[in-house]
Amino acid sequence: MNLRLLLLLAVFLVSLPGTIGAREIRLKKGEVYRDRDLAVICEGGQARTSGLGQPIALRECQYWDDFTKKCLFEKTIYSYGELECVEECQYWDSFSNTCDYKSKCTFYSQQEAFVLKTCTEFDDNSRKCLKTREEKIGLGR
Repeated sequence: MNLRLLLLLAVFLVSLPGTIGAREIRLKKGEVYRDRDLAVICEGGQARTSGLGQPIALRECQYWDDFTKKCLFEKTIYSYGELECVEECQYWDSFSNTCDYKSKCTFYSQQEAFVLKTCTEFDDNSRKCLKTREEKIGLGR
């Protein structure tokens, strides 16, 4: 190749835009970045929750006995970032004051999601759940 052509090619490659002058802009919820005809708005609705650790479990009385002033059954509310899953009594036997079926939350940290298992068909005679359903509770539902 001609030396002049190599020199011209080298100058051309150096003048190409690359990652040398790349910019990184981090926005907080509600902030807006504008550059000429480009506007980037951070809404925060699908924010990543990585690094939050394990879900927080809060307990609340679902069935209260006014006579003994005691809680007969507590439901558990699991929170992880913006996600929430509730374990509660779906089928309560008021005669014996017991829960015959309680929903179940399972947390999957890699997917940052809960799976809620509920009873969709309950047999009142045998007091057993005949059919269950699992539902994913996550940011990308």
